[in-house]
Amino acid sequence: MGEYLPCSCHILSIKYPPEVEKKMLGIILWYNAEKSVGLVWCEDQGPLAFIGPDVVAPEGMGELRRGSQIWFGFDEANGFRTVRRIEEVGVVMGGIDPAQVLSSYDRPEFDKSDARPVLRVVA
Repeated sequence: MGEYLPCSCHILSIKYPPEVEKKMLGIILWYNAEKSVGLVWCEDQGPLAFIGPDVVAPEGMGELRRGSQIWFGFDEANGFRTVRRIEEVGVVMGGIDPAQVLSSYDRPEFDKSDARPVLRVVA
């Protein structure tokens, strides 16, 4: 079902048969309610999934917002994931905004006398 990629981090790659719908747990990192679009962090730590304006949460499941935990069906092509259907919506992390968690991440202090340009990637 899965295989380990040849790298030091051993990321698990899951391959789904074509006839099986792909489903996953995720956390909404960003959501624009006016345009009904957003981005979802996926439990397999692969590419983020895009929520398009044609995707709606089932009635009675709660509203989509940043920090919501969702169970969703998706399509994947060329390393890009698209949410096709949202089956469940819940509150994750006790309602704490993921942006607050990421912004409060403690970066180790460094000796400023040895300062040099550093590339910092922010997701």
